Amino acid sequence: MKKIVFFRILFILVLGIIALFTFLNPKKVETNLLKAFFTNGVQDEILVDLSGKYSSNINVLFESENLELLESAKEHFQEEIDKQNFHIEQNDPQKILEFYEKYKNNLLSNKDYELLKSGNYDEISQKALNNLYNPLGFSILPFEEDPFGLFSDFIFNLGNSQNINTKDGKYYEVINLKVDDDIALSPTLTNKAVEKLIEIQKSYQNNELKVYLTGAPVHAYYASAKSINEINLICIISLIFVGGLIFWYFRSLKILIPVLVSLLVGIGAGFSITSAVFPSIHILTFVFSTTLIGICVDYSLHYLMESDLKKIIKSLTVGMLSTVCALLILFFSGIELLKQIAIFTSAGLITVYLFVILFYQLLPQQVSREKFDLKFNRRLLIIIFLIIFAGVFKIHFDDDIRSMYKPSNEMLQAEKLYHEVTDKNSNTSFVIIEGDNLQDILNKEEKISEKLSNNNISYQALSKFLPSKTRQKESIILQKNLYEKKLSDFKDFLTKKDIETLKILHVEFLNEDILQKIPQLKDFIIDENHTIMIVYDMQNPLLLDSFDGVRYINLPVEISAKIKNIRISVLKVLLPIFILLYLILGGIFSFKNAHKIILPSIIASLFAISFISIFQPLNLFHVLAIFLITGFGLDYSVFRFNGSKKSNDAVLISCITTVFSFSLLALTSFKLISSLGLVLAVGLLTSYILSVLLISKE
Repeated sequence: MKKIVFFRILFILVLGIIALFTFLNPKKVETNLLKAFFTNGVQDEILVDLSGKYSSNINVLFESENLELLESAKEHFQEEIDKQNFHIEQNDPQKILEFYEKYKNNLLSNKDYELLKSGNYDEISQKALNNLYNPLGFSILPFEEDPFGLFSDFIFNLGNSQNINTKDGKYYEVINLKVDDDIALSPTLTNKAVEKLIEIQKSYQNNELKVYLTGAPVHAYYASAKSINEINLICIISLIFVGGLIFWYFRSLKILIPVLVSLLVGIGAGFSITSAVFPSIHILTFVFSTTLIGICVDYSLHYLMESDLKKIIKSLTVGMLSTVCALLILFFSGIELLKQIAIFTSAGLITVYLFVILFYQLLPQQVSREKFDLKFNRRLLIIIFLIIFAGVFKIHFDDDIRSMYKPSNEMLQAEKLYHEVTDKNSNTSFVIIEGDNLQDILNKEEKISEKLSNNNISYQALSKFLPSKTRQKESIILQKNLYEKKLSDFKDFLTKKDIETLKILHVEFLNEDILQKIPQLKDFIIDENHTIMIVYDMQNPLLLDSFDGVRYINLPVEISAKIKNIRISVLKVLLPIFILLYLILGGIFSFKNAHKIILPSIIASLFAISFISIFQPLNLFHVLAIFLITGFGLDYSVFRFNGSKKSNDAVLISCITTVFSFSLLALTSFKLISSLGLVLAVGLLTSYILSVLLISKE
């Protein structure tokens, strides 16, 4: 007795120290989904930062047939926007023009640069004459200051105008917002900010004015809000169901108290130990790990139904060790998320196991009033194997990250309208340019720009707004040659003084001061050695292969490829896991019996995957569910093989409650959650049925 008291005190002391350490060293909970997978090296960091930078934008699109109403609504809407949460991405065109005008002699659009470089002065001159004689011709500067329209071409080529758009007899204007960096990394804070924005949007909606919101933060708000409501409802229904089932079996709800305490202790220990090992904990670790710790309910139910630790200690220990060994293999996967899941769940399971064997003896003995005696027809095996046979040949995977989320029809229509009105292609990709310094990078960007322009590919880049010093020097020489050769074509429109003044080129190089005038340009800069080019509708990335220090990134493609690699890595560790489990079970129960215990989990996993594949493609989360099926399934099998009749009841109750909860999750609208819920419900039910059909006690 003294020995168990000592271990109880030691257990409490260790947990207290771990809890104190966690309290004194709080760790950040990582919410960026990409950081669950992209954690290896600088290239992954760039991709994650890139995704975050360009997924925190919100577009407010105004639609009306009344232009005056449209302008007024936009102005008042901007005043109501919370400036602490959002930055309005707009520039003062007049101030920007005044800034650029000082450098007009060394600024050329790509097209004019190529024409002048090839000596095609006549085309430049003819274009200027056509504009001069055209009553609708337009030039930013007076003719005598920019007779060839070179400065006007440069400004128009920036593609930064905010003109009013029209479509089908309606006017459209856009406000571009960027979520503040301080809240962009927190989904909770971002959702609160978006919720306020939606309230403002609704207050402006009427028969004469429509306001649309688009962008990733808006999608995230609607998806999370709907998922939270669904999951809260599922938790309430599940709690009522579990409580009702336990009350029916034990005729008491008191036993829920130790069960809940053990789970809270397990989750707390898992979180604390994971905090000690990793610099931050990813939110997906909680999603998967707290689900796995549901296995611990079995431990409590087994003891409460048997009340004799000696009869179940072997089954409890084997069930815990086999599950922990399977999970710890994930620690060597090289994937941050899987490492965290391995530590979190292993620590949680061991803690709950120790809590049950050390403290449950203090509880009064429970009396179970009902007994289950379920039997299944062995013909079910034929059906199971037929479905496996049918599904195996249809197995195919969809690793596209976009397939895991389906927006509402309203959001789809808003996004479509925004791209149509603004003429912004949704097929956006990026080019990362590496260089020794900013000037080196700008030189590379300009060479890439020439290649893109020659292939009619639209783009945005820092070099458009800030040409390299090399390009500026060349532009000065090219303009000087043009003026020497072609200003005489305009002698009827320019005085001799104008001509002489134009030939005197006042040179002052445009420098990085432009970044202060147009702060948005800083978004093109990753660090002192890397910048970003944004390209639209690029079908052939091989165009960039001839450039050194250049990396093409299509975010959906890159993310999907990473997910595919993770899925393959996970599939590769499944066989070692099952072999390890077989060896462990063989060492404890003999190899003759080990295959009987592990076979239900293997067949159930294969059945669940095959069954799902008949109706839809599989994704990473279906594969990850195999670990959950294995963990729960081994628990069923071990107690079926080595437990008592009451242990069989505990397994059945655990299976019923678990399958019920996961079946409800399968009904949610968020595909990631529903995918996990469906495959788990199918796999765990099959695992239990197979444990009954295939395992008989020797």
